[in-house]
Amino acid sequence: MGFSEAGRLRESKKSEEKPKDMKEMTLLEHLMELRDRLKVCLITIGVMTMIMLAFPAQIYSPQELLEGYYKPMVTVALEFLRNTVKPEVMILIGQTITAPLEIYFIASLVFGLALSSPVIGYEIFKYVDPALYPHERRMIYPFLSAFLGLFLAGLFFGLYIITPFTFRAMLIFFDLVGAEPIITIMDFYTTILVVTLATGAVFTTPVIMNLLVRVGLLSTKSIGKYRKWIYGGMYIIAAIITPDGGMFANLILLAVFAVLFEGGLLFARRYEKKREEGREEKGGAAPEDRCRFCGKPLDGRIFCPSCGRSQV
Repeated sequence: MGFSEAGRLRESKKSEEKPKDMKEMTLLEHLMELRDRLKVCLITIGVMTMIMLAFPAQIYSPQELLEGYYKPMVTVALEFLRNTVKPEVMILIGQTITAPLEIYFIASLVFGLALSSPVIGYEIFKYVDPALYPHERRMIYPFLSAFLGLFLAGLFFGLYIITPFTFRAMLIFFDLVGAEPIITIMDFYTTILVVTLATGAVFTTPVIMNLLVRVGLLSTKSIGKYRKWIYGGMYIIAAIITPDGGMFANLILLAVFAVLFEGGLLFARRYEKKREEGREEKGGAAPEDRCRFCGKPLDGRIFCPSCGRSQV
């Protein structure tokens, strides 16, 4: 009776460690599923891009359409960007005859990708989720939530703070050299796109740092040891993101990066402390030094060097 109970306990533990919705699929079936999900993503991107290209923005004022006044959705989006970041004294020019057409299609594709991102994220989630173990879900889902939240916060910060400051700072140098603030539309919108996306990416640094600490690829001691070099790299990244913003824009962005970095380091230290306390409660690090899947030594690693599975 005792042996049968122990066997049932082992089987239940193994079933808990397996992915909840995993089923055996051949390589061809995986590729076919991937093809179908990619098809949905591409169709969604194409539809959203066509909506931005041709769908009339006067959906709430059909009278303007009847009067012959037509404005596509991408025009409204570009007008919003101009009103948000462009200084009044700055003048935009096409420079080449094809530049407005290029901006028209490129902007439609970029906005189409942005509008399609929920569908793309859902398709990726449905493709990956069945193969995740419960402990992997517990780690990945909070990471994705924090990553998306910080990325969106970075986009808004880059669009409403960094980009307008960059353009206003440029005007100082135009005045110093006696030049008129006239720039091409390609340069204008490219600057907005690069600065906004780069700021959003940099805002995700704390989440990525915490993930690397959690899987054992980094430790907070090693991060703190090279803090001055990290800050130097941050300043270089800030200068790259705002090449024409001057030192003040770089310092503002560096201050934001420093707050994010120190906040991420604080959370990583708290996680390390909890992990060490958990090991002490279980009787030291020795029982935890073997993989709970294959039983091979871990040597302090989070990923098993033999089977490659995470112990988190």
